[in-house]
Amino acid sequence: MLILTCRVTDEYLQGAWNFVKSVEKNFGHPEKILCPCKSCRNLSHQLVNIVYEHLVIKGMDPTYTQWYFHGEDVNEDEEMVGLNIGGDAYDLYRAAFMNDEAGMEEPNEMADREFNDHLNDAETPLYSGCNNYTKLSAIVSLYKLKTTYRMSDRCFNGLLEILHDMLPSPNHIIKSMQDTKKIFKTFDLGYEKIHACVNDCCLFRGNEANVDTCLKCGASRWKLDKHTKKIKKSVPAKVLIYFPIIPRFQRMFRSKKMAEELRWHFEHKRGDGKMDHPVDSAAWELVNDKWPTFASDPRNLRLGLATDGFNPFSNLSSTYSCWPVMLVIYNLPPWLCMKKENIMLSLLIPGPRQPGNDIDIYLQPLIDDLKLLWNEGAIVYDAFENTSFNLRALLLWTVNDFPAYGNLAGCTTKGKFACPVCASDTKSRWLTFSRKFSYMGHRRFLPPSHTARKKMSWFDGDVEKGSKPRIMTGRRIFDTLQHFVNKWGKSESSKKRKRKEDEDDVMVMWKK
Repeated sequence: MLILTCRVTDEYLQGAWNFVKSVEKNFGHPEKILCPCKSCRNLSHQLVNIVYEHLVIKGMDPTYTQWYFHGEDVNEDEEMVGLNIGGDAYDLYRAAFMNDEAGMEEPNEMADREFNDHLNDAETPLYSGCNNYTKLSAIVSLYKLKTTYRMSDRCFNGLLEILHDMLPSPNHIIKSMQDTKKIFKTFDLGYEKIHACVNDCCLFRGNEANVDTCLKCGASRWKLDKHTKKIKKSVPAKVLIYFPIIPRFQRMFRSKKMAEELRWHFEHKRGDGKMDHPVDSAAWELVNDKWPTFASDPRNLRLGLATDGFNPFSNLSSTYSCWPVMLVIYNLPPWLCMKKENIMLSLLIPGPRQPGNDIDIYLQPLIDDLKLLWNEGAIVYDAFENTSFNLRALLLWTVNDFPAYGNLAGCTTKGKFACPVCASDTKSRWLTFSRKFSYMGHRRFLPPSHTARKKMSWFDGDVEKGSKPRIMTGRRIFDTLQHFVNKWGKSESSKKRKRKEDEDDVMVMWKK
């Protein structure tokens, strides 16, 4: 009915009304549905009455012949007319141009024209008669080859020039790396460059966004010329790269396949006591019991944070240490959640020195977004259910080696109180001639009647009579550290902190 040219007939009006009501019923009476009119073109959600008005006033998008986004089954044998609805290129550009906000504005004609221009350009065959590659799929395949074999930009440019000459003329293959970047920029979610103090005292953001020197150590925000000792204005001395996580989560849910995969954990929990995925863990169950509202929506994300230092210059020296901060999404099935394409790089902390105890300074923008996702959430469009919802997220745990554990948690991982489990009850002994600590209190964890407790000659010459220590709970740690004063930064004049004679053992084991 909606392909009629005359939109003022009773037949068209009734057909348009039946269309919006049937879509509303099929999708469970959502507040808004995708509008398929000529202006919106399935890129914006509107109220049901508004969709009806658009269909009457503007008409149905003539290229939308199979109602893929409104519940109609697509016939794979039938060739799609006009735009490749449901194709890879269409999904990519639709995700890039689509808005997640619940209150959608009227469609922008310029943005709609830009969307069509990008899509038509991407779907252009590589050359006349080519059925295997389009302009977009060809450059994606070649760029994947470049990254896999670590080709330089110069080498990649040479390869593109040779392919351009080898293919039949005229062809539409990209001719340079610069043009490739222009195409990929459409899908780019961007990143933030945040200036940092060279001594890791602060980030120049918020109230300190416009200052030129660190308010704590007095170091210049700008780079200092080694020869002339002059400050290079507008050249930052240290830059933190932050990739905002909320737009990336929104982009993930715009993919129908990915949005479906993010629900996997809700229906695949094992009941036999074995663990195939974090959904079977005690920590996951604790979250379900403690925050049932959060657990009730399977789309809410549960994340893990991992970080460690590495030298980006392909050598094993420790002269430069760069620290990436990764996020792992545990909603995904086990064969997807640990794949490199699904692990999100959220922060890139620059060197040359490792952040150490001051890593909290660099985690601020990420923590701010995580707190926002936990307390308030963010409006996200779910392509699997064709609805918008309020996405929330929770950080389950961190993944790191033992030294990085000390940097993130703030507890000591060496010296007298090196055990984060035993805390101040750590049994350590200083070996005078070896000049290091030895830890021999592990027999405390054995049953009281165990024979090894009495084997003096086997261990440290004493009978073990102690019992295992109580594990520090979050409440105890909070009570211990609520008045702790953090001292951030690595100024040149700072020295290693020495323990005071009257200092409490509990405070000695904490760095922040």
